[in-house]
Amino acid sequence: MPSVRSWPARRDVRRHTSSSAPALLAGLVGIGLIVGVGDVSSATHLRAGRLSSACTVPQGAGPGYNAAIGIRQNGKTICIVLGERLAVFLSAPTSNSPPWRTVRMSNSSVLTHAPLTVLLTRGTTASNFAATRVGTVKLTSQRRVCAQPTSGQPTCDSIEAWSVVVVVHSSGRPKPPSPTGVYGVVTAGPTCPVQRIDEPCPAEPVSAEVEVRYRDGTAVASAHTDAAGDYSIPTPPGSYRLVIATGSALPRCPSPDVTVAYNSPSLTNVSCDTGIR
Repeated sequence: MPSVRSWPARRDVRRHTSSSAPALLAGLVGIGLIVGVGDVSSATHLRAGRLSSACTVPQGAGPGYNAAIGIRQNGKTICIVLGERLAVFLSAPTSNSPPWRTVRMSNSSVLTHAPLTVLLTRGTTASNFAATRVGTVKLTSQRRVCAQPTSGQPTCDSIEAWSVVVVVHSSGRPKPPSPTGVYGVVTAGPTCPVQRIDEPCPAEPVSAEVEVRYRDGTAVASAHTDAAGDYSIPTPPGSYRLVIATGSALPRCPSPDVTVAYNSPSLTNVSCDTGIR
């Protein structure tokens, strides 16, 4: 009777570095046939102008899918804009290979699951996310390298890992008041004790009441920041002081002086201190 050798079980977690281009391309071509890919390059250039140069701005994949990523983005930092949809397509090397598991996210307040309305090729795992809050979230997935062995076959517990850091930015500069006034964005940082290259900690928007006061403390006007931390307050020309009221001791926000000229709104961004060290 021949002897059967069983390799010792091992958790060999490997970063996926191959592109799996044919499988991913097939998935994206399928999307193009179903939803109709438009001029995504020009849209990407417009979005890239508002985003950080330290991250990758992915192209879209048609209406309802502002950005699409896959195996090639493994280990990278991706930037998208608040309100956009991010589709993730992970393709196994072949249709018979073990598929990628459902994509997990580290923070469900920054991204939320959105409907996926495309047909997928066999061996492709997909998820669609909506950017609902400015912040940072890590997406991860794993797949078994080998198919489940049948009885008597050597075991193989090697695992491939995939991860992407997604940074959600504000939709751009806040709208200036008309005809004049003060506007800007209120953010707070740092948001983590130690910032790593692969896990950035961008400043987060602050929910606060922004008051415009004369230098003697007399209130002139006020407005509340929106979900992205933006504010816009019409005022007459003059010299003012901004007071940021968050309703709590932290974050601590400065009270900058601002001069508003006629027909020239003043852009005044306020950076608050979270106290995290």
